[in-house]
Amino acid sequence: MSTFTFSKTEKNKPLLICKGFDYTIDKTTNDKTYWKCEHVRKFKYKGRIHTNCTHTILLHENDNHNHPALNSNETTQNVINYCLMNLSDNAVARLPDFKQVKRNIQNCRGKNDLPEIPHDNTFNLISDKLTTTKRNSMFL
Repeated sequence: MSTFTFSKTEKNKPLLICKGFDYTIDKTTNDKTYWKCEHVRKFKYKGRIHTNCTHTILLHENDNHNHPALNSNETTQNVINYCLMNLSDNAVARLPDFKQVKRNIQNCRGKNDLPEIPHDNTFNLISDKLTTTKRNSMFL
């Protein structure tokens, strides 16, 4: 199964992060914890993950998200390919030039101010944005 990490929400509640998607606790039983995607209400779908009660093993994962992950390392071309999968030929013909579409995607990513992935093998130069949490506390 997938790897996952834990963090805290703005209200100091547990947050599970898996594949770029954020999950909050939906309900807890004696042997399982049910997590729901943060955007369940906004996009009206059932993105869920189940973990064991100690939150160490991922028991079930529903990958049917109808929105992209907020922090994604997908290439611009992969984003375009994903969007074009279900479009008709007529709709594709009406799209602007792909260079312009790529530039728009890159500009939107720049506005989100996502830091670049470090390519240094020793990881000596890690961006400050990658070493602080949402609450601006240091963790690296």
